[in-house]
Amino acid sequence: MRDILRKVRKLEIKIRRVVDSTFAGEYQSAFKGQGLEFDEVRPYQYGDDVRMIDWNVTAKTGELFVKLFKEEREQTLFVLFDVSGSGDFGPAEENKRLIGMEIASILAFASLKNNDKFGLATFSDRIERYYKPNKGRKHILKIVSGVLTHINKSERTNLQFALDFVNHTLKRRSILIIISDFLDEGYEVLLSQMARHHEVILIRLFHPNEVFDMSTGTIPVFDIETQHQRWLNAGNSKYRKQLRASFSAIEARLSTFCRRNRIDFVSINTRQDYIPTLESFFRQRIRQRSTRS
Repeated sequence: MRDILRKVRKLEIKIRRVVDSTFAGEYQSAFKGQGLEFDEVRPYQYGDDVRMIDWNVTAKTGELFVKLFKEEREQTLFVLFDVSGSGDFGPAEENKRLIGMEIASILAFASLKNNDKFGLATFSDRIERYYKPNKGRKHILKIVSGVLTHINKSERTNLQFALDFVNHTLKRRSILIIISDFLDEGYEVLLSQMARHHEVILIRLFHPNEVFDMSTGTIPVFDIETQHQRWLNAGNSKYRKQLRASFSAIEARLSTFCRRNRIDFVSINTRQDYIPTLESFFRQRIRQRSTRS
């Protein structure tokens, strides 16, 4: 138990340093509320929009009053995090699951700093863990600790199942962030439907060694998700070319899909420092929001 607490504390210190120094302002600007909520009424002034007249108060007082609204600051940020077997690819510090966990933790602590609700679900071909959106440091630490110490029940992937769970669970309009390598199919229709009701962001994780670049030899490859070993001819230049093309096609397909459905998309190379990539993504999102408004 002490080892777990030390790991959580170490991760918290690292993540909070990143949030405080880098992401606090970007997060607030990139995810600020888009809705309006009623604030107060005040006497009508020349130039006020007549559509804002509060006729109930006006009738009671005999004077014209208008409604004032303020931006709805509180957001609900929900992360859907892929913990299937393919996330274990890569060396310890470049592991897709580790990097995904750190990114999810950054978003969690950023939401805490901005007093937003934060929820998370981990998934394989089932929902592994679910944390209902809530506020507070205790809630955030519970999530970070749970993700850090989680042991999967399954290594397979079913993104559509996970999306269906979120679709039935997340009633309020929210910011839905999906962290995955997206090595799955059949989820696009449901995801496009969900993008009409939520702000959706896809964070794709990949490691460059997932595309073999060896010159010769037949190599054994163990598929973590299917638990089967296959032999691949890495010396076949035609096969290597097809493999690279297939891997690149995932990126192209996701990028095109996101543009068509107004979904934000960012790709993270787990071998590189992901902080600059996230910073750049946040700033681009801020610019896009300013253009749309």
